[in-house]
Amino acid sequence: MKIAVDARVVKKYPGLGRYCINILKALAEIDVNNEYIVFTIEPKKMAFLNNRKNMKIVETDYPVLSYKTFYAFSSLINKFTPDIFFSSFQVAPLNVKCPMVIVLHDMMDLMYKDAFTHHNFFIRSGLQYFFKYAIPRSVSKASAIITVSESTKHDLLKYFNITKKKVVAILEGVEENFKPVTDVEVLYKIKKKYNLPDKFIFYLGSIKPYKNLHGVLESFSKLYENGFNNNVKLVIGGLKHFSVEGLSDKIEKLNIEDKVQRIGFIAEEDLPAVYSLSEIFLFPSIWEGFGLPVLEAMACGAPVITSNVSSLPEVIGDAGIQVDPYNITEISYNLTKLLEDAEMRKILSQKGIERAKSFSWIRAAEETLNVLQEVYCKEKK
Repeated sequence: MKIAVDARVVKKYPGLGRYCINILKALAEIDVNNEYIVFTIEPKKMAFLNNRKNMKIVETDYPVLSYKTFYAFSSLINKFTPDIFFSSFQVAPLNVKCPMVIVLHDMMDLMYKDAFTHHNFFIRSGLQYFFKYAIPRSVSKASAIITVSESTKHDLLKYFNITKKKVVAILEGVEENFKPVTDVEVLYKIKKKYNLPDKFIFYLGSIKPYKNLHGVLESFSKLYENGFNNNVKLVIGGLKHFSVEGLSDKIEKLNIEDKVQRIGFIAEEDLPAVYSLSEIFLFPSIWEGFGLPVLEAMACGAPVITSNVSSLPEVIGDAGIQVDPYNITEISYNLTKLLEDAEMRKILSQKGIERAKSFSWIRAAEETLNVLQEVYCKEKK
């Protein structure tokens, strides 16, 4: 097969980019027979494919969220006459002259009313219109749809009138570098680099509404309202690509300015050490297509408290604590309980490490390749 791959998401979208890079790395490792044409806006991030004889990188400047995706990008793909097109994102070109498989990471853009409230009115309206146009057409055009969790598969089938046979749930994996860091020198270096406190609860993600960062702050502040006295702080990591005015106001209102530390972007190579240094990884998100930070935290041995909704129970299983993301009292209670119980933290740490071993990018790539081959053979008949 000649497989065309849309890898443009690596430019601007951290979560989607991580998925795209890791699935391509694993496909390159397991498949030397098929030919791949990889379209990307940022070829430097595809450098790991340079020595693969069956992988060709094609640079394009067509943005993912633009109407060039639908028609101009289709023309570019068609020039290479692929047998099948694989889109690592749920918005795909509409005029490719071959069967298409898309990856749908979540249905939030269509189903979650607050998905774009962190943007101003004009951007919000534009994004809502774009996705309402793009996703249904991509879903209709695709010969098969891969979702990254059973939860997202359920949402997709609930929203669209399509057959179950068209949808396959393939869980994501975790990179090998995500493991407990025990080297004292490395831990000291990372602690100093990010000015980390001695004891901290860790949150990683954006300030988009569905991430429930306000819930994180409220449940953390409740620790001290209820008389908790353990000098633990809250460390917030992640891209600062949206306004943080509301976040600063919230921290001030809760009177926890001296207990919250925002460290911004964390280099990927530093993340395992930050996870390893944390007392607890707190991630009570309201909506996740998969929830990769939870898996990474588990792999590094951080005890995890996460939500009991969307895909997160699929990731955490019984290796962490599941809470109602809307119940601040419940989240705070479990934070207190876990902070005061070193033995429980140790047990959850070990269970998380073991559970994370079952999530593999190689397995995800093998299952993805099977879908591509099945579609190709079916369409060829």
